[in-house]
Amino acid sequence: VILDYVVNHASSEHPLFIQSRQSPQNPARDLFVWAHEQPQGWSIYGHDPWRGDRSGWYFAPFDGSMPDFNLKNPAALAFHHDNLRFWLNRGVDGFRFDAVGHLIENGPQAWDNQPGSRELVRGLRELVHGYAHRFTVCEAPGARMSYVEPCGSAFAFELPGRIRAALSGEAVAVRWLGGFLAALPTQASTFFSNHDAFAGDRLWDQVGGDLARYRLAAASYLLAPGTPFIYYGEEVGMSRARHLQGDPALRTPMSWGADSSGFSRGVPFREGAANAAMQNLVAEQARPDGILAFYRQLIGLRQQSAALSRGRLEGAAASGSVLVFRRVLDAEQVLVAINYGSQVSRTRVTALPPGAKPRVLMGPPLAAGADDAEGLALELPAQSVQVIALTPKFHQ
Repeated sequence: VILDYVVNHASSEHPLFIQSRQSPQNPARDLFVWAHEQPQGWSIYGHDPWRGDRSGWYFAPFDGSMPDFNLKNPAALAFHHDNLRFWLNRGVDGFRFDAVGHLIENGPQAWDNQPGSRELVRGLRELVHGYAHRFTVCEAPGARMSYVEPCGSAFAFELPGRIRAALSGEAVAVRWLGGFLAALPTQASTFFSNHDAFAGDRLWDQVGGDLARYRLAAASYLLAPGTPFIYYGEEVGMSRARHLQGDPALRTPMSWGADSSGFSRGVPFREGAANAAMQNLVAEQARPDGILAFYRQLIGLRQQSAALSRGRLEGAAASGSVLVFRRVLDAEQVLVAINYGSQVSRTRVTALPPGAKPRVLMGPPLAAGADDAEGLALELPAQSVQVIALTPKFHQ
């Protein structure tokens, strides 16, 4: 169980913020970012982040209902440390730290991903990892992978765009994805879509319900380095809501069955997915070749293979619409080949471990004589995925 924890801001209804807005002399005042006069020259995401109030101006870049903590104040940071210990002492396995690029601001032109934010995150990680077997991951969309080391893991926000481009089957896009995966740290956290509209629509909508491309997208990040995060409903093909916009369209009730009430007799909190009647858990459980079965197969491979779950990526090579790479950990090697194109494609893999004995774990069988002294000849059907164990060390 990993909790989503927001360090950057609180609700305007939080008791501490309610106290802080009572007067500049209130003891809770300096737990949040306040100014006597409206600061000038600020613009964050196209609007002024300073909100007028009866006792001054408070800093809330996302929304007036989400005031920022003053994390330069040791007391504010200690408040968060105490909260983390509270949950850790109750057995929580870790945290997703929200909006870490906004933790520290140093002026109107220096508010995003400041060095102080990374140092603050490092302290959070050290606290959490002081408990055994804990996990931390940071959300920092504009910082590439610079929070992987201080946080322990960070979401690879560039990856979905690289995968989307490769789904076209165009050679340059496939090479682009291969280069990105080759540089992706094994500590990264991967995903295709999430709860924020800026990260992209639900996978179903991005591929227009094309099941072949859906599977390619899933395989692209579930077989790559990193810790994959599957947004709820992606594993059964959930779409966005038909009549909602922005984030709410992505945050609909889970499609447990053909209607959005699921296992509850209550009224759903909002409109369900537009395709709930067709794509839901009950329907997918009855489809042996459906999306859910495919996700289970991919997850099963990761659970069986230390190389797929924790190994590094080696030998990334793109040839036309085909991307090939190896996942390696100690003596175990697994080959992944993905054909993003709409036609059969042939390629040869030469960098095989000594004494390799290829065995297909997923995808079409190898042709007779595919394994010879020159390497391994692959013939990949259109829009297909093939996973091959190259070494005997594969846990079945």
